[in-house]
Amino acid sequence: MAHRNHKERSQPAHRARLGLLEKHKDYVLRARDYKSKQDRIKKLREKAAFKNKDEFYWGMIKSKTQNGIETKDRGNVALNTDLVKILKSQDLGYVRVQIAKDEKKIRDLKTQLQITAPSGSLTTETSSSPEWDAIAELAEVEKLAEMGIVLKPSDESTTKRKGKGKAVTSGHVIFADDKDEFENYGESSRSNGDERIEEQNDEPIDLGWHKPPISQKRKNKQKVIEPVEEVDEELIAEEAKSHRIELLTLLSAYLNRLKLLRQAEHKLETTKSLMGKGSARKIRDTQWVDDESQPENKNGERKRLEGKMWKWKLERRR
Repeated sequence: MAHRNHKERSQPAHRARLGLLEKHKDYVLRARDYKSKQDRIKKLREKAAFKNKDEFYWGMIKSKTQNGIETKDRGNVALNTDLVKILKSQDLGYVRVQIAKDEKKIRDLKTQLQITAPSGSLTTETSSSPEWDAIAELAEVEKLAEMGIVLKPSDESTTKRKGKGKAVTSGHVIFADDKDEFENYGESSRSNGDERIEEQNDEPIDLGWHKPPISQKRKNKQKVIEPVEEVDEELIAEEAKSHRIELLTLLSAYLNRLKLLRQAEHKLETTKSLMGKGSARKIRDTQWVDDESQPENKNGERKRLEGKMWKWKLERRR
């Protein structure tokens, strides 16, 4: 036998303005909420009734509330203005030292980039060669640094390349006067080796008591000449290119860091000047100024942010 589906009674039409008809489960939730609020009010009334009027804590004086958040005084004493000026001077000196270091490093990197430029890459204005131009590349990196963009090494420069050429192995380099001497190198070395073996067989065994003459020592010392190994020019060119990319990445990072340090130096100088003597008046607040050299933003505008500008009253000094 199928069970009958019991449907809940809806709100009558003449009471539709009161909303949905409340069911028993809705009443239970509303009653529990009401009872909990009544219990909290009762406990607070008991706490206020039994409170000691002479009760005192130091936190009552040192603590404050701002926008409903309690803030307490930590007991820190504010530094004197002269001491703060000295600390600002030390910070300014540190920033200037870092600026000098970075400028020296940038000069060294630019010199390395000029030296390691590939041969025949310095093109003139009239030539249309796609080869690398050292001056144009450095100017491009400086422009990117002004925009706050730091170059990152590409995946190709960081991964190991797999090529047919072999890496250049370290070995002994020989110098031959002419082509005949180089071609006859192997035969002469083998004949010298055979002669040396025969001489060693003919000579008596030396037990350490007899010292060979100086001429015999010189005779035994033969020049060891090794063949020249082939050099893979393509591999060397790829390594030089990856080295240049690393130098350019480092240069762009230093240029961006130098820009931030100069901004910090300007802010510290302004703060120190405002703490000094003389009345200062703010004539311009932080604002955006049109600048055609800046890249376009989302709105298609070319603007840059300029900081506050202060003007000090002219004073006569001795």
